[in-house]
Amino acid sequence: MKIKFNETEKSIEIKDGLKKQYLLMNISLIYILVNSVLFPLFVLDKKQMEWMGFIWIILGIFSIVLLAYQIFKKTASEKLKISEISSLTEKQFFGRKRFSLKLKNGKLRDLMEMKNEFDIEETKKLFKNIGIETN
Repeated sequence: MKIKFNETEKSIEIKDGLKKQYLLMNISLIYILVNSVLFPLFVLDKKQMEWMGFIWIILGIFSIVLLAYQIFKKTASEKLKISEISSLTEKQFFGRKRFSLKLKNGKLRDLMEMKNEFDIEETKKLFKNIGIETN
């Protein structure tokens, strides 16, 4: 992961490819949502509609929930101003440390590519020097 601090603009730049990943995920979720509406209407007959229609309805609801979560709670911005960042949060997920930046607007920016202890320490040190608290 490449996190750079730009002193003149008072911002950080994160180069980790998360923007493309979020774009592809959102496109996939929209495709599933459209397919879950159109497939039962045009392809399934009455007898198939009992089970397959139920499965497509569940897939559609699942994609709506994930899309709403992606849009309202996550961000993939590559450039963040220091004034927008609230804190650096650390969570344990199946024994693995996951880091994200909590923004003042309530969104989270995941830091995905911290693979070893050296990257973690360097990131914590950078944010401590900038003046962003760590939770």
